[in-house]
Parts: sequence; structure tokens; C-alpha cells
Amino acid sequence: MNIFFFVFLLIVSLFAGLNEARCRDNVLAIQNSLASSHDTLQVHCKSRNNDQGVHFIKCSDHAYRIMFVDDIFPGTEWDCQIQHGPKMEYVIIFRAYRSGSVRRCGQLYTWIAKDDGIYFSKNDKPEGKIIFNWIKYKSS
Repeated sequence: MNIFFFVFLLIVSLFAGLNEARCRDNVLAIQNSLASSHDTLQVHCKSRNNDQGVHFIKCSDHAYRIMFVDDIFPGTEWDCQIQHGPKMEYVIIFRAYRSGSVRRCGQLYTWIAKDDGIYFSKNDKPEGKIIFNWIKYKSS
């Protein structure tokens, strides 16, 4: 019985090691496609154990990119807060990524900020409908 358990653990660890070697990083990208070239996005994304801090993305900038691998347990989640406007009064707070039951490798998740809200594209497919609308907060 002990030899079968040992062989089972050996096979599982070899499979996990080989799978780890083949798995490319996933990419979470935030793109500024606001109509006004003067409108800057303020982006703050974080996962359970990785806070990326605040970044500013101008319209002419490349998309802000976060590269990561899925944690098998307890899973990977990325939450983002995106703001824009003269006083950063337009805000969206959302879950930008949640891992599934199967580990994902080499996936590209792009969130596109436009004047009417946030759109989503997976693996460079054209973005479809709007996913989130901007919420305007009144400054006091």
C-alpha cells in the first residue's frame, strides 16, 4: 500500500512540475481609450498577495500590464479601481480576474476604458458590449 501511495505522489509531482514549466504567464491589461487625449486614467489593481500600487495611464500610453500565474489553491483574484476626470470623480471598482477550476496559462484579459464605461476583450478578440458604467462621485 505504501509503495502505491509513493508512486502516486511521484506521478502527481512530476505532472505538476511539467505543467508548471509549460504554463506561460497570464496578462491583465488596462487600456485608456477615452476620447479626450488629455484624460488620464488612475489605476489601482491588487490581488490577495500583490498590491500593484497606483498607476497613471495617458491616452497615448501603452496599456498597463500585470503578468501573473494562477494559484491553484486558494485561487487568483485581481480587483481594480479605475478613475478618470478632472478630479478623478468617475470611478469603477470591479473584479478584473478570477481563476477557474482549471489553471489558465498564457491568457490575455484586456479592460478598455472608454467615455461610456469599461469594455472587455479576451485574447485580443474585439471588445463587445460595455461591461461596467462609470459612477460619478460628487466631491464634498
